[in-house]
Amino acid sequence: MSASVMQTPQLTTGRLLLLGVSSVILCISFIMSVFAPFPLALASILYGRKKGFLVGVVGLVATYLFAVMLYKDLTLFGFYLFVFLFGAGISEIVRRGFSPVKGMVTFGLGIFLFTSATSAYLLYSQNVTPKEFIIQQLEKSKDKLEDQKKAIEMSGDKDSIQVLQLLDRPDLIADELVDSFLSYFFIGVFLMLWFNMFLVLKSRRLLFSGNDYPHSEKDLLNFKVPFGFVVVLALGLVLAVWGEQFGSPYEWVGNTVIRCLGIFYFFQGFGVFSDMLNFLGIFGFFRTLIVMITIFVANYLIAIAGLFDNWFDFRKYFIKRKTED
Repeated sequence: MSASVMQTPQLTTGRLLLLGVSSVILCISFIMSVFAPFPLALASILYGRKKGFLVGVVGLVATYLFAVMLYKDLTLFGFYLFVFLFGAGISEIVRRGFSPVKGMVTFGLGIFLFTSATSAYLLYSQNVTPKEFIIQQLEKSKDKLEDQKKAIEMSGDKDSIQVLQLLDRPDLIADELVDSFLSYFFIGVFLMLWFNMFLVLKSRRLLFSGNDYPHSEKDLLNFKVPFGFVVVLALGLVLAVWGEQFGSPYEWVGNTVIRCLGIFYFFQGFGVFSDMLNFLGIFGFFRTLIVMITIFVANYLIAIAGLFDNWFDFRKYFIKRKTED
């Protein structure tokens, strides 16, 4: 259906409030929280920056009250602050007509670097190391950890002994978090940006009814990592495998490089995977089911496909087969 014949949605106050409530509910839902910025981005694009900002502020107040009164912890409020920033960033990228890929990468790197620098400054000002800070937070959550230990003991899981041993050693938990947190935070930032940007671009006909918009979700599906980053990935693999011989930091650097570049190769591989599903004629609910299962179970295969796409250009083979048919 052409965007020119679609009706502009009625911009009522009720729908604006519904978008704000949806964002808060998604944020609280844990698994679906990755999609929480989407309603805020819609609100800003449909209703304007001021109303979109106001909805985000109301969401911040709501999550703060939930965090203080119900959860006794500010984690939810802190997470929604990122949701608010992501929603605002995505809406600005779209409203200004920037390239979704360049906008996502630039904004994501900006958020990551700013958050990392701020966290480093706060740790430095408190004169504590990341490991010491994590141990302090675990000590404050000792009661919650005890409840988790009891629940694990009652579950009778075969792996429960190893989990219990880990919970009894806050220093080991801190080591694990220090080694992996930075890279997984990087991955989380770009995954959230990619998914929500994809949903917004998928809704472009609704958002820009009657107006031409130069970008679509295909921009994200055609994501291409510059070939030169293969060298960086190779160095990361070398450090990850043999870095222990030179010292712990080298091994950590190698693993971090692999994880951080891996998310971009995942985006490239997901575009290849999507084209393959199109070629096979798989659509609808069955397609959604396959995509979800693959993302959760075999995401590394998608990343590997994205890496090898630099040499084999899988999309070219799909197009060639279609032409021959």
